[in-house]
Amino acid sequence: MPKKNKVQLDVALKACINPNVLKWARDSIGLYPSDVIKKLGRKTITEENLIDWEKGRDYPTVHIAKILAKMYGIKFIALYLQDIPKNIKPLKDFRVSNPNFFSRNFVFLMREIQGKQEWLKEYLTSKGTKPLNFVNSIGLNDGVKKAVQSINDLLLSENRLKPKAEESLKFLVEKIESLGIFVSIGNSFNGHYLYAVESSEARGFAIADKIAPFIFINSKDSKKAQLFTLIHEFCHLLLGESGVSDVSNRNNKPTEVFCNKATAEFLMPADKFMEVWNDATTDGLNERIKKLKDTFPASTLSIIIKIYELKLIDKAIFDKEYRNCKNDYAKFVSTGTQKQNKTFFANPYIRTLKINGRQFIGIVKEACNRNEIMIRNACSLLGIAKVMKFDTYERKWDKYL
Repeated sequence: MPKKNKVQLDVALKACINPNVLKWARDSIGLYPSDVIKKLGRKTITEENLIDWEKGRDYPTVHIAKILAKMYGIKFIALYLQDIPKNIKPLKDFRVSNPNFFSRNFVFLMREIQGKQEWLKEYLTSKGTKPLNFVNSIGLNDGVKKAVQSINDLLLSENRLKPKAEESLKFLVEKIESLGIFVSIGNSFNGHYLYAVESSEARGFAIADKIAPFIFINSKDSKKAQLFTLIHEFCHLLLGESGVSDVSNRNNKPTEVFCNKATAEFLMPADKFMEVWNDATTDGLNERIKKLKDTFPASTLSIIIKIYELKLIDKAIFDKEYRNCKNDYAKFVSTGTQKQNKTFFANPYIRTLKINGRQFIGIVKEACNRNEIMIRNACSLLGIAKVMKFDTYERKWDKYL
């Protein structure tokens, strides 16, 4: 459809959305009707119009409904849900820094993922999808050893992890997705750099649902950090614990300690770790760390923590090395990710592929091809701004898949 006609259609066509969802979306972020009208800046739209839409006495146009969805930080398609979304609320916060405080950008990002999860669960349930038995299959009392065994059983038929984190990350994301878990890698609502979420606020979160479990990873982190977060969030699914994670070793919350230890042991098995440590031809700590980094897909910080936990260095040395790693990471965050994220934001096809994940894209395309959802709703779910670009995105994704 020509651009001009498409715009005219959106402006004229009424969106038969759920008024209860529309009101909930506004209330949930603390906006008054007057705030919304001011932000809309349309002289022809009044508070009375908004109240009529929220009471179901009238409907906004598709164009205005899309603007409202964006303003409220939800997907346009979420306005068509039969019921008020149950899962679109802040997740449990396991962090120790700024606990229970989420920036507006992060709230919107969480909502974007939760909106996808809500739709997906409803869709998969309608298809008779069976629950995933491994979600909520272990408890903290089962111990780290059982958790690691479960991870190995589910993810590796043989140890295929490579020292290069990017290769291991790709392999494990594909393996995890093949289990029926949906992996999203990104850092902003609607893929826009103005909504970017720093990794210092959130490195990842998990939605531990038996039908449509999701793992989110902040793409602003290094590949090694993303890999650690991926397995950490996978542990959350095994525990059946949804929430925003904190992979810092300074976190003493039982769930986070458990997930951190299990992740470290999976990525760096103690027996193999000690073998590499003992095979070193020098007693120099830096040389040993380098050898360990060449063997395992883990960051220097993770290796330092593992060395300390295995009682191979004392606390004074650990504290010094820990501070050095933190300083290096701060430099990476301020400079090292800039080029990476410039590329990430510059290519909308890679960005939408990563934030949606292969599994989610496949299901949305299937639903669209079967005429179970309209193309514009598919575009809304996948973050495609223009309906006429859908075919282009499909071709580009096939190239990258």
